[in-house]
Amino acid sequence: MAQSTLFRRYLIFILSLLVNGLGVSIVTLAALGTTPISSAWYEISLHVPLTFGMVTMLGNLILIISQYFLLEDKKDKKALFSLVSQIPATLLFSVAIDLNMWLLSPLLSEVTFYPLRLVMLLVGSLILALGVSFEVKANVALVAGEAFVKAVCLFLKKEFGLIKICFDVSLVLLAVIVGLLCTNFTEVASVREGTLIGALLVGPCVRVISHHLGFLDNFFKEGTKTLAPQTAGDFYPVITISREYGCGGRILGHMLAEQLKLKFYDSEIISLIAKETGFSEEYISRNENRLDNALLYEMILQDYSAPLEKSLSKADALYVASAKVIRHLASENPCVIVGRGADDLLKDNPLCLKVRLFAPYEKRLERCLQTYHLSKEKAQKAIELFDKRRAEHYAHYANANINDPHRYDIVLNTGEFSLEECATIIAALFEEKLAHRAQSLNTINPSQA
Repeated sequence: MAQSTLFRRYLIFILSLLVNGLGVSIVTLAALGTTPISSAWYEISLHVPLTFGMVTMLGNLILIISQYFLLEDKKDKKALFSLVSQIPATLLFSVAIDLNMWLLSPLLSEVTFYPLRLVMLLVGSLILALGVSFEVKANVALVAGEAFVKAVCLFLKKEFGLIKICFDVSLVLLAVIVGLLCTNFTEVASVREGTLIGALLVGPCVRVISHHLGFLDNFFKEGTKTLAPQTAGDFYPVITISREYGCGGRILGHMLAEQLKLKFYDSEIISLIAKETGFSEEYISRNENRLDNALLYEMILQDYSAPLEKSLSKADALYVASAKVIRHLASENPCVIVGRGADDLLKDNPLCLKVRLFAPYEKRLERCLQTYHLSKEKAQKAIELFDKRRAEHYAHYANANINDPHRYDIVLNTGEFSLEECATIIAALFEEKLAHRAQSLNTINPSQA
């Protein structure tokens, strides 16, 4: 990553810590309980001569030190740097909490009207969601709590989501135990209805807010140089094929790959995803376009402050692995890729030709019967099921309508044109796109011509 890009990402990461500190402070001052991960630190601060921020700092330092003992290679410089880098981030977050508690306490602690306190809780949760969105967008570091969970996962070789839930529940239980013991079993100030409300609210808000932070991508790219596509690490020419079920996308992909002498990837990607995730090829084939309980994960269980690939949801894990595989393939050789949202994953590739195939229902049903050799009943169910899953999956991860023609370079009706005719049209357009791109590069950099 270029130094200018890294610097800009760290600026956003620092901003996220400050915003998170503000959000946690407002949630806490609402006096309806605080966030699950802060509950233990806040409860302890109520019974010792230390501030909320001080206890947060000490608690996170314990987590950072604990990570060292979980390292397999205690001389790994990269891992040690990761540990040390968590200290200033924790310090800044802790200072932000104390500063905001000090500034806002005189004003907000006097609020006793329950509906107003509930509004404070909601506002604080929204601010916290904004901070987490910034943190995820920056994607340069984990805070101490998440890093500790990651270390435990690597040590125990368990799924991140499971360990994260156990970690959060442990902190909440610790808060309850401390509160009860210190108040003769009369009160627990840090865990109340607001703790549950915040846990349910922050996750979905992060997903909504994150979709509106696209401007940060341009901010990260400013000041960086765009390399010519032929240089190492950049993309090669790629054709992506998105299709309705029964349009002949796989057959057309093979035609194009043979005609243009390109690599072809469809079901081959499954074995690569299997290597990336450790899931079986059978499991991936059965579940790669399924969301099923994803909404439950979004609303209740999923941890939005963690990187997507560390999510509890296996659907997310499969998506991220698929994204890594597809982007790697596109940077390795010219190719044709069928499905899997490749058009969205490669939208930053100037040499990507994005194709969408559709056809009338009757034509697709006819192809399923004659080419795919399905019974009429199975063909009808397959069309309905696969189209629905693909559309939902695309909407969930690309945040867009898979049928929106504006997302593609060309949309073809394979019910009106034969696959051979479609291949000829796409091949001609692809070669024209490459020629136009080469001409543009030569115009910008005539010395490279």
